[in-house]
Amino acid sequence: MNGKATALTPFVPLVAMVAALASGLLFVFGLTSSFWGLFVTLCSPLPIYLAGLGWGSLASGFAGVLAVTGVLMFVDPVMTSIYSVGFVIPAFILSHLAIQPAGGSGDDPRWRSSSGLATAFLVVGMLEVTLLTAAAALSAEGLAGSVRGNLAVVAGWLDSGTGDAAGAVAELVDFWDSLALGSLVGGIMLAHAVMGALAQGLLVSLARPWRPSPAFWQLRLPAWPSVAAIVLAAAAFGIDQAAGDREALPAFLVYLMSGLVLVLGTGFLLQGLAVLHALTRGMGMQPVILMGSYAVVLLFQPFGVMVFAAVGFAECWAGFRERFGVADDA
Repeated sequence: MNGKATALTPFVPLVAMVAALASGLLFVFGLTSSFWGLFVTLCSPLPIYLAGLGWGSLASGFAGVLAVTGVLMFVDPVMTSIYSVGFVIPAFILSHLAIQPAGGSGDDPRWRSSSGLATAFLVVGMLEVTLLTAAAALSAEGLAGSVRGNLAVVAGWLDSGTGDAAGAVAELVDFWDSLALGSLVGGIMLAHAVMGALAQGLLVSLARPWRPSPAFWQLRLPAWPSVAAIVLAAAAFGIDQAAGDREALPAFLVYLMSGLVLVLGTGFLLQGLAVLHALTRGMGMQPVILMGSYAVVLLFQPFGVMVFAAVGFAECWAGFRERFGVADDA
């Protein structure tokens, strides 16, 4: 971007304080609200992204420290740690990588592409699910007990008073409890993708972006996520069948591997949506097609997500963009 964006300005401390206040309020308000407050909580990284993508890593770093300090005054240390590790730190890392030139010169920098940012996104998500699984395993209830206990709380939110909803969730927990941590981290990481893109869009509209927006339709994952997903899924299934129960090391491995597969699935989802963007480029109906597709992803859970994640996974091998003549390599 232009040189004036790369210079530290007197506004950085003010930007950091405003971003910290906004992020902390979104997180705390979301926790103290109803079940729908979860969506407010997922928006808490947005101010950190705005600070980082518009005013640099110093602004987002200060904002993160101030936000975590402020949240700690009103929320218990466990939830503050989740806020810090799950929302603030990834926002700082990803916004920092986004504004760091990957080559070129000072006057003509080469920025990280959407593909490079997506790879970093997956690495951060895999580290997140590993830390969360390890933390749950070290809790007094143990890994399975901690996950099931928290899922019981969610079942209580869903219970309409008859107990039917809680009973249905309990039945699902018996079969799919190993997917809970990965689903949680995957959802948070998707929120990061949305908040990062939204922050960049807002900054572009204000003529304040640090760097040009990467072309989302060109997003391509490297080969390793698809290979890793296959290996991890097969290993998790094999260990689960061989162990027969959820105790100690087998449980940890099954939960961890399942979580890693789901986090990798978020990358396939992004790639599947990138394929859709590429195939509809230049069409007059593209906005309508994209709006309908995103509505399917949001409203028809989990099937909408699974469809586009499957497209993204298949793209690693099938090369839909090349087959339809919209490859970005030329």
